Parts: sequence; structure tokens; C-alpha cells
Amino acid sequence: MLKHNISQIPNLKINQKINPSHINSIKILQMSAIELEDYTRLEIEKNPFLISSKKYNETNDNDNIDNYSENINIKEWLYQQSSFISINKWAQKLVEVFIENITSKGFCNLSIKDAAKMTQTTEEQSKYVLNKMKLLDPEGIFSKNLEEHLIFQLKNKNIFNNHYNIIINNLNYVAAGNYKKLAELCISKESEIIKLINNVKSLKPTPIDGFKEEKIDRVIPDFIVEIKNNNINFSLNNINKYEVLIDEKYINETKIKQKNLNIKEAKVYIKNCIAHGKMLQNNLNRRNNTLKLIADKIFIHQKKFFYKGEEEILPLTHKIIAEKTVMNESTISRAVKNKYVKFNHITLPMSYFFTSKTIGEKNNNSAISIKAKIKKIIDSELNKDIIYSDKNIVDILSKQNIKVARRTVTKYRESLNIANSIVRSKNNFIRD
Repeated sequence: MLKHNISQIPNLKINQKINPSHINSIKILQMSAIELEDYTRLEIEKNPFLISSKKYNETNDNDNIDNYSENINIKEWLYQQSSFISINKWAQKLVEVFIENITSKGFCNLSIKDAAKMTQTTEEQSKYVLNKMKLLDPEGIFSKNLEEHLIFQLKNKNIFNNHYNIIINNLNYVAAGNYKKLAELCISKESEIIKLINNVKSLKPTPIDGFKEEKIDRVIPDFIVEIKNNNINFSLNNINKYEVLIDEKYINETKIKQKNLNIKEAKVYIKNCIAHGKMLQNNLNRRNNTLKLIADKIFIHQKKFFYKGEEEILPLTHKIIAEKTVMNESTISRAVKNKYVKFNHITLPMSYFFTSKTIGEKNNNSAISIKAKIKKIIDSELNKDIIYSDKNIVDILSKQNIKVARRTVTKYRESLNIANSIVRSKNNFIRD
């Protein structure tokens, strides 16, 4: 006889639906300023009952906010790119003096020595900043002359050699068409020299050449930070650009017309447009309030940075800000993504203020702070006529209650593209 075992097996399913408004809120929070500008404009175009609180082509009367149009000029573009170079006060001075002394063609006639004198900095610091500036866009910017600009382009193409060097140092022969003389100097065939000259002629004659035709990716800061009366003040950049209004007058006019026609689909359409518009309004306001709250906690935590520079920047994690704002860590991550802060001529990503820590004897020091201190110690070598080894730097930091391993100093020094003490001492001997 067969036995049938009948049993009940519970099958529970939890269906969770996320509110569309919440999804939209998250989407808006993590948008950059440019993405949000495009998004709100598109929403206004789609929804007939939405209007902008500010015309998009309206000029900004705030002197603290630069013109971020597509027709950005070369100096504004260079200031924007040089944010990470001009973290220190001395670097800010050098960046400004180099940019302001650039020629209309993009060449820099200001010598390292003169820039150092004008800013009361060292020649080593001046050289360091200029070398960094030469890596900015457009290619070859801050070259001393045509020859240096051409060599820079050839090196970027990985084709520069001694023959090119001879040709560029004898451009008068190129202009005169005296290829035979160049062939003699290069000890090469004239046909080969003509090929090299054609390559040189295909290069840009000036760094600015073609600059206007190149598309520039704009970076619009979300916050403007200023120090007034020894207090740190910040504000959302052009907040009105991201606000939308419900056109109540047009809604009432439309309702009256549809009431007479009594079309059900039209009523549903009007209702949905109004509901979506109010949702967008609320989510934009929520984004602004969330960003201001998070920024306030970040700037308070890193206030020493705004007064003294990157040497005083403190370790900071998303978790710390999440606890201070009573928010989720994922919310903090979304909020700071693709957001920027403008302070003086510096435009920094919000993520810059979040940095790992190096634990000292008494204080917690961030990796950025330690790097800045190492850079400062090495920069002081010229004035003291001393070359510090990584072990010497460890000892100096230890006296400041900052305990780091020698390998950590080596790692940070290399990340700053600074040579070791042996190479620096040789360079110092050659310079003398």
C-alpha cells in the first residue's frame, strides 16, 4: 500500500517597489552641475507647465563666478586646469604669475629666475611649477619659444631624435630651403631630411593654434568658498539655475479649456504633468539642502586647509560625514561625486577632501598632509645647502610627532616625482 505524505511548504515572497520619486531624487543627487543643467532644461522642454526661475542665457552678476561658456579664453582654461598645482600659497603665486605673463600665442618668455623673484619663492619651486604647467592643455603651452614647442610635440609623438634636433636648431636653413646643408649637418640623405622637415611642418606652429576649435570640457564648481573676516563662508554656485517653477496661470487656463471640451485623456495628462513637476521641484530642493548640509560638515572638518593649505588637511572618510549628517554612506558617496569647490583660483573636486590617514604618535595626519610636509622639507634644501635622505625626512617628521616608515616616505616622494637624495645631490653639484 502506497503512503502519501502531504505537507505544506511555505513560499514567501517580498515584493518591494521603490518609489519613482526616490529613484529620481537619487539620480538628481549624483548629477554634476552640467548634467543637472541639461536635465532641468530637458524637463522644462517636455513639461508645458514648468518654467525656469532663471533664463539660461542670462548673464551672471556675481563677480565671484567666472564665465563658464564654451568660449572660455586661454587664461581661464589654464587656471581651471592648474587647480592641483596651486594648492600651496607659494604655488598659487607662481601659477598666477606664469599665466598672467603668457603671450597671445601661448609662449612663456618669463624665466624661472624672474618668476621666483616676482613671487618671493625659490628657483627650485619656480622650476617645479613651470614644468607642471607645461603639461597642461593645449599641447606645448608655456614653451619658451618655437623651437621648444616643436621639440615638445615631437617628443609626445615619440619620434624625436638627433636629426630632428639639428633641423629645429637650424630653422633658418628650412626657411631658405637649403636642405642640402641640413643633410650635411645630419650626415644623411637629402630625401630623408625632406621627410623629417615635412613632419616638422605638420606640427602646430604655436600652442594656441587650433585652441578655439578644440572642444573644452567645462568644470562648473558647485560651491564657492570664501574667507571673510576670518570666517569661512560658502554658497551654492548659481543655485537658481537648478530651480523650476509651476506655471499656475497656464495650468488654470488649460483646465478651463479642457473643462469645456471634457476630454478625459487631457485631464489625465494635465494631472500627470503637474505631479511630475512638483516631484522635480521637491527633488531639486532636496538636492540643494543635502549638498549644503554635507558641504558644511566637510568644510568645518577641513577648515585648516582654507587657512594654511594642504599641509593641514585632515584624514576624512565618507563614514565620518555620514555620522555627522545622520545619512547613509552611499548618500555621501553620491552627493560628492562629480562635485567641485572653488576657492580663490583653485577648483577642487569634493573627493579631494576625503583622504586616507597616517597615524602618528599624537595626531592623525592625512596622506596629502604628509606629502605636503615632505615636499616642504625637500624644497628647503636649497636655502640650507643640505640634501635630506628619506631617513633624514623620517627623523624630521618624527620631531613633529609624525611617525612614518622610511618606505612610506620613499613612496610619497616618488608619487611627487621627486628624485632621491643621491640624484638631487648630483644635480645640486652640477648647478653649483
